[in-house]
Amino acid sequence: MTLRDRFAAAVAGFTNPAALAAVSVQVDDSPGWQSLTGGPNDRDAAEIQELYQDALIAWRKNPMAKRIVDVTTDFCLGDGLTPEATGQIGSFLSRWWDHPKNHMDLRLPELTDELTRAGDLFITLHRNPVDGLSYVRAIPKDRIIRIDTLPNDWETEIAFHQVTDSGGTNKWPAHGAAGSEEAEAVMVHYKVNRVVGATMGESDLATLLPWLLRYSRMLEDRVRLNWAIRAFLWIVTVPSAKVRAKQEQYRTPPDGGSVVVKDDAETWEAITPNLHAYDAQWDLKAVRQMIDSGAGIPPHWRGEPTDVNLATATAMERAASRHLRRRQLFLQHMTIDLAHIAYTRAYQIAKVRAKPDRSKIEIEAPDVSRQDSKDLATAAQTIADALVHLSETLPAQRSPTLRERILRMVMRFAGETLEENEVQAILAELPFEDQSQEESDQ
Repeated sequence: MTLRDRFAAAVAGFTNPAALAAVSVQVDDSPGWQSLTGGPNDRDAAEIQELYQDALIAWRKNPMAKRIVDVTTDFCLGDGLTPEATGQIGSFLSRWWDHPKNHMDLRLPELTDELTRAGDLFITLHRNPVDGLSYVRAIPKDRIIRIDTLPNDWETEIAFHQVTDSGGTNKWPAHGAAGSEEAEAVMVHYKVNRVVGATMGESDLATLLPWLLRYSRMLEDRVRLNWAIRAFLWIVTVPSAKVRAKQEQYRTPPDGGSVVVKDDAETWEAITPNLHAYDAQWDLKAVRQMIDSGAGIPPHWRGEPTDVNLATATAMERAASRHLRRRQLFLQHMTIDLAHIAYTRAYQIAKVRAKPDRSKIEIEAPDVSRQDSKDLATAAQTIADALVHLSETLPAQRSPTLRERILRMVMRFAGETLEENEVQAILAELPFEDQSQEESDQ
C-alpha cells in the first residue's frame, strides 16, 4: 500500500463504528482500587480516598486547615479525658491507659486530629493473653475497603476488611460480633458527620477544601504580582533630534545607584503596574468568610484580628463553643466505649473478676471555654440571692419540700447534678426546727 492508501485506511478506521467497537479499555482492578461496600448513601471508593488524601495534604500544607483541626482538638480535649472507675475496673483501666504500648494521654490528641480530618476512626484492640490488656492501634481510613453489616441494618457492623501493603486483605471482626470473644484482635469504628444510610463519616474539612484551595491560589497570585511590581519601566522623554542617540546610550539601563547627568530637555518617569490591592482585599475576605462559616470558628480564633470589639467577639464564640461541646461529648463517649471494650475483652478470658459495667466508667470533661465556669457561677449566685429572698418570705426551715427545691435549683444553675441519695443526705444533715418549737421560742 502506498502512503496515500495507508492514510485513507487510517481515516476510514477512525470514522467506522465497527472499527471503534473493537477498541477495548484495560481496567486496573488491583487491590488498591477495590470498591467500598457500604450503605446506599456512601461516597464512591475513589471519592472517599481522594477526600481523605486532600484533607491530609491540606492539614500538612495549609496553615488555616491545620489551625481548624488544632482548635477542635485543643478545645475538646483541654487538659485531657481520662476514664475513671472504682474497684477492680478502675485499677484495670489505670494500667491499660498508662501502659507503654498505649500511652492514651499522648495517643488521644492524635486520634482526635484524625477524626476531624477523616470523619472516621478505625481502631483495633489487640489483646495480650497473659494479662488481658488490649493495645490500641489506628488504621487509616483509606485502607478500609469493605464494611460488613447486618442485613437491612447499616449501623450494626460485624466485620471490616483492610487492604495491606502486599496487596492482600485483613478481616477484622467487630466487637460484639459472632466469634469476637475468641479473636486476638477486634476493630471498632467511630464516625462523625455521618449521613443517614451511610457507613462512613465525613471530614470536618470536606466542605472547606474547595475554598481553602481557592484562597491559597488567590494568595499565591497576589504574591507573584507583588514580586512583579518591583519591576518597573523607565520612560525617557527627549527632543526628537536626540531620540536615536538616547536609544543607543540607554540600550543598557543604568545600574542601581549610578548617577545620570542630563539637561532640562530630558525627563525620566518610572512606570509601575497598578495591582488595585485595595479592591482585592474584599474578594479575599469573602473567601475567608466562607472558610470560617464551614469551620464554625470565629476569625480571631485563627489569628485574624479583624475590627470587632469584645462584646461582638464574645457573642461569636457562643456558637463555636456549642459546636465544640457537642464534639467533646462524642469524644467522651468514644473514650468510655474504648475503656469498656478493653475491660470486657479482659473479662472474656477471665483476667479480671468484676463484671463489666459501663455505667461505672466516668470522665470529667474539661470546660470548653473558661467563660462557661464564670457564667455558671454568676447564674448560681443570682438564683441563690433570689431564693434567699424567697426563704425570708417563706422560711425554708418550715418546709422540707422548699428546702429540697432550693438545693436542687442552686446546684442545677451551678452546673452540678446531684443524685437522689446525695440530696437526701444533705437535707438530713441540715438543721431543722419544728414550727411549733420555733413559735414557742419566739
